[in-house]
Amino acid sequence: MIIFLQEFVLQIFLWILQAVDGIIELFSSLTGISTINYKGQEINLIEFLVGDSTISKVFWCVFILAIGLSCIFAIIALVKNMIANNRNISSIVGKFFLALLGTMAMLIVVILGILVSNALLVLIAQIFEVDTSMNLAETLFNMCVGDWLSGYSIAEVDFSTITVRDILGEYDPNTVFGVFPTQWKMNGMINPNTFMYLPAIIVVLGLGVALVKAIITLVKRIYELVFMYVTMPMFLSTLPLDDGVRFKTWRESFVTKIVLTYGTVFSVSIFAIILPMIGNMSIEGISVYGNTMFKIFMIIGGAATIPAGQALFAKLFGSGEFTDKSRTMSVREVYSILHGSYNAQMGGASELSGSNKYSEDSRNFDLTDNTGGEFK
Repeated sequence: MIIFLQEFVLQIFLWILQAVDGIIELFSSLTGISTINYKGQEINLIEFLVGDSTISKVFWCVFILAIGLSCIFAIIALVKNMIANNRNISSIVGKFFLALLGTMAMLIVVILGILVSNALLVLIAQIFEVDTSMNLAETLFNMCVGDWLSGYSIAEVDFSTITVRDILGEYDPNTVFGVFPTQWKMNGMINPNTFMYLPAIIVVLGLGVALVKAIITLVKRIYELVFMYVTMPMFLSTLPLDDGVRFKTWRESFVTKIVLTYGTVFSVSIFAIILPMIGNMSIEGISVYGNTMFKIFMIIGGAATIPAGQALFAKLFGSGEFTDKSRTMSVREVYSILHGSYNAQMGGASELSGSNKYSEDSRNFDLTDNTGGEFK
């Protein structure tokens, strides 16, 4: 029974390792570091989507719509100014033409920004490229192996073709009740009795969840970048009405989506560099199980940093919804609303109770000094 359980756990472990290797390979394509194949052509995913003819048609249709919206917003701003008289007419008209010309300028800026961003990502990936003979799956597997048999090593393991029987070998034909084998023949690649089955499952599950979260965030980023690129003229069209407040929000969000990729590249690269070191670490004076748990927490903590690194980099860069400033402002706005409502309802009661600095009568004092002159 235990032998069957060992085979089952190892099979799950191998499946997840194959998925982990596949996800790691996806990072370079989704971040724009490497190219993908599209109808026989090697393309950069983000650059291709932004420059696609269909998306370009949609962009120019939205641009035509934004021209009409700019005219409407400019008329609304002029009418409001006739009532409030707090802005110059030349400023409103200038913002109207700035919205039209700004769309053309921002189109160039966005395309150049994506090209420069991808070039920098390739450079960063080359900087972090480490000369190692083991990838992520091989490192994890090697950490969980207790003893190699017959001179085998991790170099002989190919996760795309290897099976559980190749790794563990065959078991003794002697069985309990004619069904359950009792011991291994020890003719496989590793010692089945010293392989760390439970730590292996815990590590790959934690790592797999972290990588899936990070990869989903990157996929969402691609769609969001295309969405923000197409809708950019509509946010610029509000310039005559709000002096660029909504466009500022668009700009900060766009920068956040660009910066998000750098956080992913840095966090994955740093984790891949530190992971082989963890396999050679140990704490003196504790049991083998304690050292195994130490490695598990180190790996799971590093894996959790991969999706967190995206938000962390954007936060350190000071952009987007990941910053503490934006969250703090939201709390302040809620507090201001509640505080204003409280003052409106309880203002009279607080005055009667003497909480104000001046009494009700003192508010009606004559602004004169003691000599009868006017108070200054």
